[in-house]
Amino acid sequence: MQKEKNSVTSFAMQAGLGLGGFWVFKYIFIIAASQYPALGYINTFLSFLTPLLLLFYLIKFKNETDDNKLGYWKGVRLGIMIFLFASIIESVIVIVHVVWIDQTFISTINQQKIELAQALGFSDTLMEELKKQTSLSPFVFVINQILNNVFIGFILSLILSPVASRIDVKIKNINK
Repeated sequence: MQKEKNSVTSFAMQAGLGLGGFWVFKYIFIIAASQYPALGYINTFLSFLTPLLLLFYLIKFKNETDDNKLGYWKGVRLGIMIFLFASIIESVIVIVHVVWIDQTFISTINQQKIELAQALGFSDTLMEELKKQTSLSPFVFVINQILNNVFIGFILSLILSPVASRIDVKIKNINK
């Protein structure tokens, strides 16, 4: 049992490194979009590849198990852990961005949220709450982003774990 937990954690760390590297690459387009707004669309397009990468890692983990099976909750746990480790890696570039590159990024994002809420006609109570959030520190912003990523990983894992358990594709290691 302990060996299995170590195996899941070890694989999640390795897969999180890969997904985190992809997210760092993707985040570069967010940084560049402040100068060239069209690059923001590339970031959005690359975001759609995240579920495919999670599916790839779930299938790869399933193929590395002795019985070639992936239990539902093991897949969900693995997906959450992959997203957690990837979020920690991504948080490094986010901190660099919001602290040293663009100190107004957080306030710009919050202003856009307020404008969207006003356009959608949200209640005054909710508008006041949104205005209070404009004072987020970079640390709170990054923690919030990590929690959002883990939640998205949870939702995607709930959906993709059964898909990965049914896909019977052998992903071979080209280094062997």
